[in-house]
Amino acid sequence: MSRSKLLAFIFSVVFLASLVMLLSMRVKADSNEPITFSSGLTLYSPVNTTYSSNIVECNGTFNCPKGVQSSLNYSIDGKYQEGLPWKLNAGSIPIPAIYIIDGSFQLPQLPNGTHQLSIGIDEALYSQPVFDNSGRTMIKQPELINSSSWINTVYFTISSNQSILTPASTPTSTPTITPTPTVPEFPTWVILPLFAVATFLSIVLIRKIPKK
Repeated sequence: MSRSKLLAFIFSVVFLASLVMLLSMRVKADSNEPITFSSGLTLYSPVNTTYSSNIVECNGTFNCPKGVQSSLNYSIDGKYQEGLPWKLNAGSIPIPAIYIIDGSFQLPQLPNGTHQLSIGIDEALYSQPVFDNSGRTMIKQPELINSSSWINTVYFTISSNQSILTPASTPTSTPTITPTPTVPEFPTWVILPLFAVATFLSIVLIRKIPKK
């Protein structure tokens, strides 16, 4: 194989490898997949994507260990709303370890732009009460053993042609827009150093090939 053909072959291999690496490491920020948090919360809607309607459903589930008291609330664009209107799933009652809270409801109409939904979760584990021998008189109140709190946030975008109707007498405030976090992509400038390294290796290999 001549030196020119060998050099062309090495450059082709490096170029294809760099292209495959670039495409494989690029990640799209938008996703329609459910989001599962370490707190036990799973959100099916909204998720990190763009919605074509100003009305978005809040749909999800929360798994809570049995024996733990939990409360859930939510806020939109940093503004507290109220307790999360999900309910206990009766089908989870026979499950030994956890009970499931789930539901779906409509979020308030939102203007076009980027928004954030934050769901706060507070959990508390208490000891069992102690009763006397009759079992009717409590002699020791339950005591707090441990408590935990989470704030799970999801970012999404509204892009709709619909208009939002608001009462003329009620002033409206513009919600604070929080930029959607972007997933870093594989930088294209890395390809140039790869070609430089490939060129250097090619020169070294060519010099080591014995001349015929």
